Amino acid sequence: MNKILSKFVLFFAVFGSVLAQAEGEGARDAVVGMVDSFRTDIVADKDILSKNPDLLKERVNNILDKVIDFDDFSKKVMGKYYRRASPEQRIRFANVTKDTLLNTYGASLLELDADRIKVLPLGPQGRGKETKVNVDFELEAGGLLNITFFMAQEEGANWMLSNIVINNINFGLTFRKQFAVMMGQNKNDIELAIDAWKESLAKQS
Repeated sequence: MNKILSKFVLFFAVFGSVLAQAEGEGARDAVVGMVDSFRTDIVADKDILSKNPDLLKERVNNILDKVIDFDDFSKKVMGKYYRRASPEQRIRFANVTKDTLLNTYGASLLELDADRIKVLPLGPQGRGKETKVNVDFELEAGGLLNITFFMAQEEGANWMLSNIVINNINFGLTFRKQFAVMMGQNKNDIELAIDAWKESLAKQS
């Protein structure tokens, strides 16, 4: 009896592992799609886009809108201050975050080498709901960016980006700490902190 039970336990353990891997592949597929869009819509047209920042911003926005919920991302960055913010302040913060990131970080995509962007096979995953997808980006000028995309599946089965780690720097956590510092520096005035947040993101470009 114990041997039969052990076999069933082993079977369901293996089956569960395969199922989790299959679900994780959906997250990897979403990242592959995003990377392919970077390659074809951004890097391939870098000569045109480097002279047209508005078009660059539009294309980056079209790609990221499919995988990033900026309202949810902004909520995570605001942290405990989100509940104190008015609906208007939440919208303003989300818009400032999105517009500034598109303006300041979009140009960095032009530095990527389209032929050396590699989405790695899925590695070991933690117990949380997020799936980690690692991508290696090589720059034309030399150097390697290792980016880990943390993907979470929505109720509609879409995989969305919930956090990103670049060369071991956790951007979600870093941004949240930065905004908390700005709240302290601005006497917990959310409006002033949002202004400071916008200036800070611009300086990081």
